[in-house]
Amino acid sequence: MDAQVVLPVIRLTSALEYWELGHKLFRSTNETFPATFVSGNVFDPAHLEVHPPLETCNLEPGSPPDISTLSSLNPLRGHVIAIHASSFFHLFDEEKQEHIARAFAGLLSPLPGSMILGTQGGVRDTNPTVETHGERGGIFTMYCHTVESWTKMWEKVFPKGTVRIEAKIGSDRVGLGETKYEFLQWCVTRL
Repeated sequence: MDAQVVLPVIRLTSALEYWELGHKLFRSTNETFPATFVSGNVFDPAHLEVHPPLETCNLEPGSPPDISTLSSLNPLRGHVIAIHASSFFHLFDEEKQEHIARAFAGLLSPLPGSMILGTQGGVRDTNPTVETHGERGGIFTMYCHTVESWTKMWEKVFPKGTVRIEAKIGSDRVGLGETKYEFLQWCVTRL
């Protein structure tokens, strides 16, 4: 007998409209692809408080909270097995990126294989600031890591020997102008 495990999904996006557009694009609905939208500020401790990563499974007895009732991410501390964060970290300066990394680490389950992963702007050289053109004109600055600086940031977040940190730089041409962008593909996995 085959069994299918459906894991709960929480979507965090800057706009609910993008989620609805995704439903239209993939011809899905909230019923066929259920997910909970939890809106909040990643820097607001009432929404996402920074806690050290759990080193052992010492969670209170009982199952994880019912995600359909969540109004913040804090009740998920230590229960999340995968966090996907793409095109996100580079929107913030270095200090705020480390804050987010610490907040996500506190949500992550201590079970081996639990992971935080994503893709974001990256650089090969040591100049972390990249200026780029926005969709509607104008220039904005992104703070992008090298493989080495990204690895060092996560080494400060998790105790030594508790995670495997993988990162690599790639590049691709995007947009109408076929501008070449470098990006960092990464994964932090609990051991």
